[in-house]
Amino acid sequence: MDIENVRSIAGTEQYEDNDDLIGLIMSNADASGQYVIFRNGFDNLYAINVAKVEELVAYEEIELTENSNSFGIISGVAKIRGNIVPIINFDRWLGNEADPSTYELIMVCNYGGERMGIVIKNVLGILSIDSNKMIDNSELDEKTSFITEISLSGVQGLCLVFDSDKLLLEVFPKIENNEMYKTHNLNLSTPITGKVLSAEDSGVIRSALKTVYEQLQLDYELFANGALLLERLSQLDPNQVSLIITDLEMPVMDGIKMIEAIVEEPRYGGIPIVVNTNMANGSVASKCLSLGVHHIIPKLDVEDLSNAIKNYAR
Repeated sequence: MDIENVRSIAGTEQYEDNDDLIGLIMSNADASGQYVIFRNGFDNLYAINVAKVEELVAYEEIELTENSNSFGIISGVAKIRGNIVPIINFDRWLGNEADPSTYELIMVCNYGGERMGIVIKNVLGILSIDSNKMIDNSELDEKTSFITEISLSGVQGLCLVFDSDKLLLEVFPKIENNEMYKTHNLNLSTPITGKVLSAEDSGVIRSALKTVYEQLQLDYELFANGALLLERLSQLDPNQVSLIITDLEMPVMDGIKMIEAIVEEPRYGGIPIVVNTNMANGSVASKCLSLGVHHIIPKLDVEDLSNAIKNYAR
């Protein structure tokens, strides 16, 4: 497997210098294909896109206010850099219970403005993984998005990219409930006659998008990755397509590569593109806008999505 730009953290002694860990993350934060590779309490390999990670904090350094539900996925809350952050027992979310003494780090993540701290064993490092090296694994395991093979810091094996959108909505169920409630009032003052093509790998987000699109009475097609959308687009008259809405992090072909392929083809030049993602930090957002993306929406912001469809669909 061809892996580029490998940076590793070898040994727990490096956790003492948290500034180095923060720098490691921030130095890669402009790359949508960069992943933090970590172990859970059972030494299984998992990955999360680096654009969703704000920092790594030593587990022993936080003061945890425990949750009254000792068996819930939320262990409690902690104050980290001035923010009250829910602390998530990642292994418990996966359906397992590891020895607490195995945990060394909390990975502070930010999903479209919602923060959580995920308790993990340790981090192997950060590496770049091409989306075409990722295989959809969601049908085999609903809590994972895709699976890939890695070689990093002397460790080789299969690595699971977990479905962070599913985790987010299970930690903050009100987000989905509140946003889905808003769908009842959605409407378009002027019907959109063309087709809307949409790419999203997360099953839970695809279901929500389907609700929005049907409420707006759109002629839409929904795809699990950018390659499928691009293939379908090639079969259509571009004048029939009113709008493209895409996630960024997807297997086979991610959103950035798909957008690049679309903007490089002159006959697709007039099709507006909207990005729907929870990983749009400043650098990723700038990359999208430089490619001609018309608007960037946090996932499950129903009003923003509806307004974007109204404003940009041709």
